[in-house]
Amino acid sequence: MTDEHGLPIARACQVARLSRAAYYKPGMDWAARDGEVIAALQAIVVEEQRWGFWKCHDRLRAQGYAWNHKRIWRVYCQLRLNLPRRTKRRVPQRERQPLWVEPRMKRGLGHRLHARHAV
Repeated sequence: MTDEHGLPIARACQVARLSRAAYYKPGMDWAARDGEVIAALQAIVVEEQRWGFWKCHDRLRAQGYAWNHKRIWRVYCQLRLNLPRRTKRRVPQRERQPLWVEPRMKRGLGHRLHARHAV
């Protein structure tokens, strides 16, 4: 924009919603910068495919890597490892049926009391 339209750098960055520091800073290849994190994460995922982020993070910490969770999460998402959670299968709704109880004569304590006193 600065060369084509003759705008000052500050105005061109404002229009493009870019900070001036980002204008001057050369672009970096994230795969080259995070190559070590990528290799470590992929090694864990090959072993344990269904592990979530925090288990992978804890395993990396146990292996001695000191990367913070934000960096690991960024790489984890860039590798598209953030799978949706599996939900529990629901049991199909069964048709309700009334309970059937075998009919019998109601007996209380009266039959026991009469048997004791009769003797």
